[in-house]
Amino acid sequence: MGWTFYHRDKGVESNAEHFAKELDDRYEIIAHGTVDHVFYAAVRDRETGKVFAYVALTHWRRDANYNFGYKDMDENMGPGDCKAPEAVLDALTPTTHKYALQWRANCRRHHDQRAFLRKQLKPGTRLRLTHPLRFSNDTTRDTFTYTRSRGRGYLAHNGCRYQVRHWRDSVAAIIRPDGSESLTPVGEHHQANTNEPQLQAAAEPQPTADAR
Repeated sequence: MGWTFYHRDKGVESNAEHFAKELDDRYEIIAHGTVDHVFYAAVRDRETGKVFAYVALTHWRRDANYNFGYKDMDENMGPGDCKAPEAVLDALTPTTHKYALQWRANCRRHHDQRAFLRKQLKPGTRLRLTHPLRFSNDTTRDTFTYTRSRGRGYLAHNGCRYQVRHWRDSVAAIIRPDGSESLTPVGEHHQANTNEPQLQAAAEPQPTADAR
């Protein structure tokens, strides 16, 4: 399904209230949350009692008539956004669907990754990403030092600080002072699911990092 745009009064209702009206009366939202403009909900089927995940990408724009849009899907479609709140995940009933199981595992890994990094990341900590970042001068690098400024965390190297979107989701390992590595949940998954050496990943399309 593609994007659907229409007029929605901003600030009048929550995403949960809004999407509850979009669903058939057969369904009810029992847990929800919005992360990075993505609405996640645990939806109960009143007839079967089963609870599945509903995901809706949302977008507000400046347009008098069509200022709000969304693109929705359920977990069986294998959504690419995998940051559902734990309350949503905990409310889901068991499933055997391959894509849904994979999506739930990805969401759980996201939370495990954030919990791991909250404990391990301190200013000066060295870390390695799952894939090297490609810079505007066509050089690549996958190892950085964690630094903080004005309450925000950044990747740094040789005195330069880099603004990289969602970089925490790509941290593969924490590098100990002796040079050994402690793999993150994402790093363990990446290592188990790739047959290629880490450095060869630079050949894949890379995000661009901007120096600050």
